Amino acid sequence: MPIYEFSCKKCNTVFERFVLSSSGVREVTCPRCGTDDVQKMMSSFSRGSGFSNMGLTGSGIGSAGAGGCGSSGGFS
Repeated sequence: MPIYEFSCKKCNTVFERFVLSSSGVREVTCPRCGTDDVQKMMSSFSRGSGFSNMGLTGSGIGSAGAGGCGSSGGFS
């Protein structure tokens, strides 16, 4: 379930929402003022060099044996 970041065009509130599908983006309303005049923002991961910051390269895993669910440096 992707998390998208939105900006309200009416009150300038920035907020995040879980969205089940791309059609669900059209149903998002601002939690502060209730308007549906919101804009989906580009995530910070897709803006820059997220892959290199995570130790990944364009061809996949950065080094042999790295990656996987059980590797160190996971979520806390």
